Amino acid sequence: MKIALIVTDANPLITLAVAGALDTLTLLGVRVVIPDMVRFEVVRHAAKPGAQEFLDWLDINRDAVEIGDTEEYAEFSALLALNPALRTRNRGEMAAAEILARELAAGIDAGLLLFEDSDVRKTNFLVRIPDNVLILSTSTFLHGLQRRHLIPDAEQILDRATAVRGPAVRAGGALASSGAEDMLDAWLD
Repeated sequence: MKIALIVTDANPLITLAVAGALDTLTLLGVRVVIPDMVRFEVVRHAAKPGAQEFLDWLDINRDAVEIGDTEEYAEFSALLALNPALRTRNRGEMAAAEILARELAAGIDAGLLLFEDSDVRKTNFLVRIPDNVLILSTSTFLHGLQRRHLIPDAEQILDRATAVRGPAVRAGGALASSGAEDMLDAWLD
């Protein structure tokens, strides 16, 4: 089984943006899909760290990175029109799960979900993740790229991110939904 798709939550994008490392998302040579809800979460407050870097990167990489439409964002947009102060709580994760489910149903072998939030590790979220998904923290993803000699030093990237976002970006984590256990073992080796 081979990873055919990378889907991200908002925090990995912000972490990679402030570290100047968004290009690491394209190093595996697979499709990168950012849910529309996640894009909104990253750029909603343009002055926040990473927002402009992310938009610039999206513009440069429009041929390599897709923004995936989700029902989650469509619903949120309708509610936001009624209440401009509406919070996005867990909607990015739900949009990511929606994209993964749709792509896996369309026939891809396996997907990779990048996360940093502890919410992703909660059972109520994990049951929404379809089979054949590798779930990695940003830190674990970067260290996996380093082991594959795709980047020289994961720690340098994490150091740059930590200077802006704090030590939480270093939290490691790796999970696998049913059917992706072998991929998890291969990623961590």
